[in-house]
Amino acid sequence: MDCLTSARQRLAAATDLPGILDPAYDAFEDMLAVLRRHQQDDHGAFPAFVLAAAAAANGRDWIAGADSLPPATARDQAGDPPEGTTVADVARAVAVLSSELASRLTATAASVAGAGDRLCCEGAAQEAAAITDLLAGANPP
Repeated sequence: MDCLTSARQRLAAATDLPGILDPAYDAFEDMLAVLRRHQQDDHGAFPAFVLAAAAAANGRDWIAGADSLPPATARDQAGDPPEGTTVADVARAVAVLSSELASRLTATAASVAGAGDRLCCEGAAQEAAAITDLLAGANPP
């Protein structure tokens, strides 16, 4: 799940709109891949993971529609998580990233001049918040 940590770091380091949109897109892609990879690991978490994966795909699509999204760059695919990673670990890591993503995109939307970019940031922020909410039940204390 290093890809989720990397996405958080890139998002935190971003300073302008294209710099935020690029790691946000990647973060949604990474969350989607991790959720799909682990959705069968625990049948109790399956519904939350499937719904969160759908929200990640929707968030990615919102970001893809932003006018200021820079052209895609090639990057490494997410690898398998370390041995012993549990469903709760996955849920927790995705929830932390999605919460930070929702916060950053909400703040960005408030400061963006272009209506199209603002709408895309708001839509993606809502999807990120939904992921956090969905995984709260799959994330035991």
